Amino acid sequence: MDPRTERTSSALRAAVLELAAQQDIDELTVSQVSAHAGINRATFYDHASSPADLLTSILRTELDEIRDDFYTAAQGLPPGPATGPDAPPRTDPRQLVDTITQALVGHVDAHTAIYERALQGGLSAPLFRLLAEHFSETLRAFLLERPHLMPLPCDAEQTDVEQAARAYACYVALGSVGALEAWLATPAPRDPGFFPRITRTSLAPWWTAPN
Repeated sequence: MDPRTERTSSALRAAVLELAAQQDIDELTVSQVSAHAGINRATFYDHASSPADLLTSILRTELDEIRDDFYTAAQGLPPGPATGPDAPPRTDPRQLVDTITQALVGHVDAHTAIYERALQGGLSAPLFRLLAEHFSETLRAFLLERPHLMPLPCDAEQTDVEQAARAYACYVALGSVGALEAWLATPAPRDPGFFPRITRTSLAPWWTAPN
């Protein structure tokens, strides 16, 4: 990225994060963000199709980093049953759940004003969709790497495995976003352990079974 484009991207990032903390992202206009960033509307459209698109792109980058850390930590969970005296030490799945949920709390907390602004009875559509889709894709990929975790018939076809992974992932993802909404709706200062605790205790036992 050339220096001029990088400066414009940085200005847009700062502008949309600041404005989204003051006004619901659904109500922000391209003109407002462009003026705040010191650019024209045409230049804005070189970077995003709308303020909501710009904001979710910025937040998605942060969520991608959390997902990468999750996948790295999940390498301690082999893609198949690991038993016997020579089996390597296994990551505790409960600790894995705590790690990613704590990271998600940190992400939301770092952008509290934006997520709170969007709440008002529930997250705004762009933010709800961003979180739900990101959580779902992360968990779906995790399960497809470890199909032995899912309660399925031993002779399940690959299409059954893929459908089950998507269904389980969507079920947990949508519930997780709901739990985040409930956490955001509580008065500050919020208990940072609430979301990790609710997520861990709400999961079906097979998600966090040691083996």
